[in-house]
This record gives sequence, C-alpha cells and structure tokens, in this order.
Amino acid sequence: MEDLNYPDTKNAARIDEIVPPGKYDIHSEGGAYCYVGLRLSLCHGWGAGPTPWLQRYVLGVKPLEPGCRTIEVKPNLGSLSYAKGTVPTPYGPVSVEAHKDPSGKTVVDVKAPKGVKVAR
Repeated sequence: MEDLNYPDTKNAARIDEIVPPGKYDIHSEGGAYCYVGLRLSLCHGWGAGPTPWLQRYVLGVKPLEPGCRTIEVKPNLGSLSYAKGTVPTPYGPVSVEAHKDPSGKTVVDVKAPKGVKVAR
C-alpha cells in the first residue's frame, strides 16, 4: 500500500523522464513505503525486470532442457570482479558465485539441487 495523495501529483515529473529542475520526483520522493529513494517499486513485477537478465547473462545460468533438468553455467562478469546469486528451478535453487582470480580468470562455484545437471 502506498500513501500518495492526488495533491502529490501536482507538478510531478513523468516516470519516463529524467526529473527536470522545478519538478517533483513523486516516484523517488513521494510516499513512505514502496518508492522511498527509488524510481520504481520493487514490490511489483515491473520493478524486477533486470532480474532475468542478471541471472541469464551475468550469472550465466541457461536452461538446456525443459524444466531445468540440465543447465549451463557460464558467468559473464565483464568489468565486474564478483557476482553472486540464486536462480530458482523446479528442483530447488541453483546458487552461483563467481569471481576473477589475480590473473583475471573467472572462478565459478555452483551449488545445484539433486536432479539438476550442470554443464559448463
């Protein structure tokens, strides 16, 4: 539940624009619950948009069979030195932790539930 009021929308910037000087950033400054300090609500599906991309491309978890019976794990850290996350599957969570060693090689630790085969 949010506590925004209609008067809060007066002089408010649109969600799809950078807030211009003199406009009220209702999506970051308004309310006391969902939007505090943010430009989106993390308690709604549209705020979770980056999650599948991070799981698939940064953590590198890709289903190879229906139902995630076999998955591929090939993290793509790019300029990051570390990434850690969990990807849900029908058999339970797959945890991936990846970091770059001193030579720049990516070191990966994967924990998968019984029933999930990990291909690298």
